Amino acid sequence: MENQFDMRMQDTGFSPLMTDVNLRSRFLVRTYANLLGAVLAFIALETVLFSLFFNQIIGLLGSPQAVCIAILAVGLTGPFIGSMIINHSKTISGHYVALGFYVLMYVVMFTPILAVAYGVFGTGLIVQAGLVTGVIFVLLSLTVFLTKKDFSFLRSFLVFASLAAVGFIVVSLIFGFNLGLGFTYAMIALASLYILYDTSNVMLHCDESMYVVAAIELFASVMLLFFYILRLFMSRSE
Repeated sequence: MENQFDMRMQDTGFSPLMTDVNLRSRFLVRTYANLLGAVLAFIALETVLFSLFFNQIIGLLGSPQAVCIAILAVGLTGPFIGSMIINHSKTISGHYVALGFYVLMYVVMFTPILAVAYGVFGTGLIVQAGLVTGVIFVLLSLTVFLTKKDFSFLRSFLVFASLAAVGFIVVSLIFGFNLGLGFTYAMIALASLYILYDTSNVMLHCDESMYVVAAIELFASVMLLFFYILRLFMSRSE
């Protein structure tokens, strides 16, 4: 049976390597299609939310510290809940539930800062921040795909840096001081490293059946980058 299979592969011009390449290519297409879908869903939901409830949203921003605490709470508990959904999901449909949950989570987290940006600066600043985020994401992704470098060595540093960032945010909320532009630049750098790390995992390590989960990881990194680029643009405009 094995010899017949080998002969059939030779006769048709196929090889195991070509099969692997085709599977990986399909995995990459599915991953980035789901990433694009998540981004478009986020934009659509925020647009509908602002068109229907903008005044109510502005009214909820009367206590900035309470809003920051709520965002931090969602940011800390949301990924944990999302991970539980993924870990307990045995099917692709379950992974899509997790992706939908992440989109909704980021809609909730981004609504306050987008409301302020829209109310003070209009849509132009938000669009500019989104375009810059997209350009940086594409450049970082091309860096990984063209160099084929494995950035998995960044894992320990990213975990430590993320914990440190959360610590700084909590301390700033407790003592009421502004973290400043230096922290914003540091978080943009951290988000960029996450994109390098996630992209190399997608290219080299992820199982082909986990394309939705891979899209979730990339989506989270893109949203982190967008958040701090928007903050940077708002600080410069002020």
